[in-house]
Amino acid sequence: MAKEIITEELSIVVVARNHNPTILNPDFLKYNKIVPTDWELAGKPICADPVAQVTFSNGVNIVSQFDKVIFSEVLRDKKPGDVAIPGIAQKYVETLPHVDYRAVGINPKGHVVFTDEAEVQRYIVDNLLAPGPWRQFDEISVKAAIKFIYALKDCQLSLTIEEGKLQVQDSLLPVALFAANFHHDLAGESKEEKLKNLSKILDEWEKDLNLFREMVNERFLGISGKP
Repeated sequence: MAKEIITEELSIVVVARNHNPTILNPDFLKYNKIVPTDWELAGKPICADPVAQVTFSNGVNIVSQFDKVIFSEVLRDKKPGDVAIPGIAQKYVETLPHVDYRAVGINPKGHVVFTDEAEVQRYIVDNLLAPGPWRQFDEISVKAAIKFIYALKDCQLSLTIEEGKLQVQDSLLPVALFAANFHHDLAGESKEEKLKNLSKILDEWEKDLNLFREMVNERFLGISGKP
């Protein structure tokens, strides 16, 4: 299968205990140099207890809740050095070092474009499911969403695959959607130790992204990683 994953989005979820979401607003982000002062908003910020949200016109979105902060960004053709949210997340937690951070998730999403819905369905059902009566019910073919969980050395990886549609101008393209969650629990007895561990994970975010791409391309799409 000569198809390759297109990585569309990256999110970083920082899990925390008793985090105050109401502090999130554009002034807080710019005053503390978490984001550049010249970034423009894509819309009016939201602050409706217990959720706050700030979205910028460049595709960066930040959502704050009591138990987590979610940083997300549209990737498309960005080079690693142009991806903003790892640095934003780093500055955010450094600005609020007193928060009890518990875990961090590195979550890439991507898609593979197919010719039609039937081809997507054949790829998921025929390649990833064993034959059996569950493939049809009342002569209707099944649509499947499959989740794989891997216990890696430093984290747990969850990978979900399902059928979907991609809006491109006025067309809807049939795609297989791949969404990964690299869940890193923060080791350490003190807040300082956990914050240091958190910073290390954020520094190495690209390692998880590359593993996601390699795993999907090599193990699910049959593309060799070797020349």
